Amino acid sequence: MGFLGTAASSFADTVLIIQTIGFIVLLSGIIYVKRRDFLKHFRMTRITVFLGVLSFIWMGYSLISYLQILGTVEVLLVSHVITGSVALFAGVLLAFDRLIKKTKAPMRTVFLLWALALVLGILFYNNYYTS
Repeated sequence: MGFLGTAASSFADTVLIIQTIGFIVLLSGIIYVKRRDFLKHFRMTRITVFLGVLSFIWMGYSLISYLQILGTVEVLLVSHVITGSVALFAGVLLAFDRLIKKTKAPMRTVFLLWALALVLGILFYNNYYTS
């Protein structure tokens, strides 16, 4: 039984916890940039990207089996995977100064994509494991 009283596996629970922690760390990075403490902001975003990559690797092994089933819950999963993959890839590029110029627009876009991926992931978790 999952930690939220669901039938989720420990892998799914771990990914949910890691992503939630990563999002909180990302929010703290936003606070640091507002205070113009860019060094701490960069550290927080890199930690968030590391946690995102870690959770992607952690749960990625079972991703293909979930994508083989069609239905409403799987539409959430596919949307989550696409949004999350784009957010993670763009986050890696931003965090490690590659290909994307660090301006407000790309950073806000990646943040919103990351938030959307997190919400879609939570919706998938809730719909899949409580059904």
